[in-house]
Amino acid sequence: MFINSIVVGIMAGLISGMVKIGWETILPPRSQARDETNPPQQLLQQLGVPRQITHAYVYYSKDQKIYYTALIMHFGFSVTFAVLLALTYKILPIIALWEGSLYGIVIWFAFHIVILPLLKTVPSPVKQPFAEHFSEFFGHIVWSWSIYLVIIALLGK
Repeated sequence: MFINSIVVGIMAGLISGMVKIGWETILPPRSQARDETNPPQQLLQQLGVPRQITHAYVYYSKDQKIYYTALIMHFGFSVTFAVLLALTYKILPIIALWEGSLYGIVIWFAFHIVILPLLKTVPSPVKQPFAEHFSEFFGHIVWSWSIYLVIIALLGK
């Protein structure tokens, strides 16, 4: 069961990572100027990773830049928290309350309201625009709901 949960968590993380990217395409959380260096890139730079790595990209379809370091961070975050949910939702059912939505809200609050502002990776919550809060809050709900759906579909209730 442990290995199955990890494998399902990885799959749920990859799928939910794509869901979150799609959400942010429809409702971008930051202006283009603020997204020039997005939070994962900024956090890595704060940890001493050079800009040439944090902003590394490859071209897709001739002229589309794919910033692969940011994608690795994005999917790493998603897989990590999906595996955590897959491993714990049966032991601690409250974690999956509201079909996983509570999980997304808690993670949004922990990172976007507390951790990243404290690290000065993003502005304090009162200095973040409403559009950022709106996109990130509901984006985390949809993201965690998609994790929940994959877990329930593959592991059962």
